[in-house]
Amino acid sequence: MDALSQLFYLHGIGYEYTKYTGEHVVFSEQTRKLALQCCGVDTSDAEQIDKLNYQLDAATWLTLAPAVSLVKQPSNVLKVRIKETDAHHKITLNIPALNIKLQFEQIADYAPLGEYFLNDCRYIEIALPLTHLPTGYYDALLSMGAQSATTQIWSIPKQVYQIADSKRLGLSIQLYTLKNQAGMGIGDFNDLLELTTLCAKQKMDYILLNPLHLLFADNPECASPYNPSNRALLNPLYIAINLSPDSINNPALDDYLSSCYLTSHSEQDITFINYKTVTEQKYNAFKLLFVHFQQQGSQARQDEFTAFCKQHRDVLAMLETTQPTFDHYLQWQAHSQLILCQQHCIDQGMAIGLINDLAVGCAKEGSEYKHQQKLFSQDATVGAPPDPWAESGQNWGLPAINPQRLADNNYYFYRSLIRANMNAVGGLRIDHVMAIRRLWWCFNNNNSQDGCYVYYPFEHLLAILKIESHLNKAVVIGEDLGVVPPEVKEALVSSGIFSNSLFYFEKQQNDEFVNRDDLSEQCLLMIANHDVPPFVGWWQHSDLTLKQQYQLIDAAKHQQLVQQRQQEQQRLVDFINAQDTHSDMSLNTDAFAIYSALALCLAKSPSRLFALQIDDLDKQCYPVNIPGTDKEYPNWRRVLTHTCEDIFTDNASLLTAIHSMRNG
Repeated sequence: MDALSQLFYLHGIGYEYTKYTGEHVVFSEQTRKLALQCCGVDTSDAEQIDKLNYQLDAATWLTLAPAVSLVKQPSNVLKVRIKETDAHHKITLNIPALNIKLQFEQIADYAPLGEYFLNDCRYIEIALPLTHLPTGYYDALLSMGAQSATTQIWSIPKQVYQIADSKRLGLSIQLYTLKNQAGMGIGDFNDLLELTTLCAKQKMDYILLNPLHLLFADNPECASPYNPSNRALLNPLYIAINLSPDSINNPALDDYLSSCYLTSHSEQDITFINYKTVTEQKYNAFKLLFVHFQQQGSQARQDEFTAFCKQHRDVLAMLETTQPTFDHYLQWQAHSQLILCQQHCIDQGMAIGLINDLAVGCAKEGSEYKHQQKLFSQDATVGAPPDPWAESGQNWGLPAINPQRLADNNYYFYRSLIRANMNAVGGLRIDHVMAIRRLWWCFNNNNSQDGCYVYYPFEHLLAILKIESHLNKAVVIGEDLGVVPPEVKEALVSSGIFSNSLFYFEKQQNDEFVNRDDLSEQCLLMIANHDVPPFVGWWQHSDLTLKQQYQLIDAAKHQQLVQQRQQEQQRLVDFINAQDTHSDMSLNTDAFAIYSALALCLAKSPSRLFALQIDDLDKQCYPVNIPGTDKEYPNWRRVLTHTCEDIFTDNASLLTAIHSMRNG
């Protein structure tokens, strides 16, 4: 292997992949060089290449242990590397936080797990048996003769946090779309609080949220929760004014809200959120809350705020702000209200409660990228290779993280990110979970087909998910739609991570829908999500009409897609009728009747998690997002037609029947 090829391998630059067509694709050397160059490597500098190869390979054998040592439960062994000629020494391990000090003698008797030859010396890797360590991260000191090394031991459970093995029913929502009871034009935590009560009454166990990440208050039209400013911070627009203690006895706020309500009340039947108006009105109200807190907040609340800022100091430091105390206050309020909603779920007997959603990346214009810029590659963005829905591939425009920099400070960035998104919820859905294994990189804004896969430290990132899920008592769902490497699917299953299936895409090779009983058990099953049309819209072809209306497709393509959709509808009708011998569905059946029959049918599936989308219960026709569009269609703005209470009232008998099916 030549030096450059070795560096490609050690740096995680992919060599090949299998296209969705089955075609075997080998990346060109020039494309792979682009990936290295985006990581700051001069591919024409032979000396730099040799130095990096040495650091990433040979040098790892010259220290007793790496910066991070993975200790998997229940085997509980610590791997160390020593020069074979030093095997007569004893090894001492000290873990101060656990008050553990161990000595290992007769090292020469340990069977080598691996070997490496360097400068005519043989280095070997051996496994030291440890007692059981509690799940977590522990600084440790290893010493052998004159040699010593510090390492952080990660004690890793076999699986992520688990709940009792039972079939669970839940609701999937985009929080901003909820009909806001306060008349402020966007769903907030008070609407979520009321929704938790409705869900609990219908014996639902969880509510799956959209990402709640910080967006752009100074550019409110950047509304995508999947293209955020910062994934470790919350979007203040979700703060419910009336839930804040600082709204009590606040006449200035009352006067302002009255004027807002009068101007917005007549707009309660709007279809799309006006983010500019919503942001202006809510931030004006936030300032009145903050002033009241500064002037009249009790000492107990002042102390609570101080404690919050201290606890979240590192995350809050990422805020780009000229008024830090005010913006820290908003994060405190948002965090407190999210905790309130989750606690309300638990108090009402919901087994999981809220499930957060983690976006795959952040915007280059945002605070996460600017604050952590050293972690990111230069001029590379992430996307997806060509697939049946995007023949030219996709470039999502999100900056790509350099896999070698993720290990900085013992993976502090990723650990903090996961912890922030598991905090105050009962579960975490990870959008595009393949990112913990590999991501498709696009270069220099070139055609998105000019890219390659870059591989990430999968074992370490998976270990973080396992540890943090137990520390935060949160289940984990990995969104694994699309082309997923077999090793990722296997790891998800063995790690107890739920996969995420959309029924639309669960097909056999003959394009018929898979048998209900063959659906995965360790899975969150959904009929639809934010990236596909709501069911009624899908059945009525509203999404195809919209695409033609926005000139995304021409008339000929529209007709072709209509014919394909009609075939899909017939397959769906056949699926329902085959699963339920008493069913007599046809293409002429009402759209919501078809949806109800499908939901009842899928409720009997073996999938442990089954989520209904509130948009479907609201009989929405408009999608919340049309993938591949930005300015053409008002993505991430469409609101629900009815209040949550009305939606649950109208669907009470259906929800009761579905719950009965899940527990029958």
